[in-house]
Amino acid sequence: MSLQSALLRCPGCGTVFRGPATVPAHGRVRCGVCSEVFAAQADVDPLPSGRAGHAADIPRPAYVSAVTASAPGGGLVRAGLVVVLLVLLAGQMLWFGRNRVAELPSLRPLLEAVCQRFGCSLPPFRDLRAIRVAEARVTSHPDYAGALLAVVRLENGAPLAQPWPRLTLALTGPADAVVAERLFEPAEYLPAERQGNPQFATGATVEVRLPLADPGTAAAGFRFTLH
Repeated sequence: MSLQSALLRCPGCGTVFRGPATVPAHGRVRCGVCSEVFAAQADVDPLPSGRAGHAADIPRPAYVSAVTASAPGGGLVRAGLVVVLLVLLAGQMLWFGRNRVAELPSLRPLLEAVCQRFGCSLPPFRDLRAIRVAEARVTSHPDYAGALLAVVRLENGAPLAQPWPRLTLALTGPADAVVAERLFEPAEYLPAERQGNPQFATGATVEVRLPLADPGTAAAGFRFTLH
């Protein structure tokens, strides 16, 4: 039976091993000793068929275990697929958690640019914890008998503008029990010069005046809540 084989020499470690005489065009192999991948076609040295019967005389390195064929560009394809999958996963996470992500000031400009490109919309940025009640006092109303007037100064400490909050003024009695309460919408408490602006600018301060019926001596304190 006629046999034909080839000698393959690893350019990295110099190991010589037997392989098929015919190697596909652009074929690449991996050395079983040092794992270097090289172009087999350039290093193939076919043995004459007449000497194939004495192929056992050619020393075989003791540590050679396998030669693995590798398709050209296979690693790049796999890496590309991994990148695509990671991008898709990140996109899903951003989409389903977009309301929470949209509240992160550092990511807001990026999300707005993405939505402008793809025609989506984001909920308004809102961070009530960044709105501070800098000053608050409740006195008798100067113009109406039987009424109180609360004066509140609000500051927006958020890094971005946000919608004006709704504001609840509650008068409390013993044990902090609520004896009178009223919810104010922005249109009810904003001064005239602020009515045309729907956004509370970052770093801005506004003083608002809130009228409320006087519950009499039952009220001992007050508190404000932002919504």
